[in-house]
Amino acid sequence: MVGYGFLIARLCLAAVFLYSGVDKAWHWRSSVDEVMGDGLPWPAVFAGATVFTQLAGGCLVATGLLAWLGALLLAGFTVAATLLGHRFWLRRGAEFRHEVTTSLEHVAIVGGLLLLCLLDIPASG
Repeated sequence: MVGYGFLIARLCLAAVFLYSGVDKAWHWRSSVDEVMGDGLPWPAVFAGATVFTQLAGGCLVATGLLAWLGALLLAGFTVAATLLGHRFWLRRGAEFRHEVTTSLEHVAIVGGLLLLCLLDIPASG
């Protein structure tokens, strides 16, 4: 029973990244524009790195093949993306509340990814 629960948890964590990676690849111009809106240099490079990270990390987590590595990759990506794309400290009113909520949702996702990483990392020795 635990095995099925672990599989379901991995699939739940991977789903958002796999969907987003496919969507960003499918709507490439919008992905590049989003990066430009965040003020990052080389928007196409960052958009491509985002798609790669989301798809590669999502596949690793979903399949269980090096799931700890995929989880670590996606956790780092999520922290960076949250800090760069959801700068709630620059917002006011409803926009502030929306960005704080989104950021806290991302914190929860990072927590789940870190738990997966800790549970799946190979034992040393």
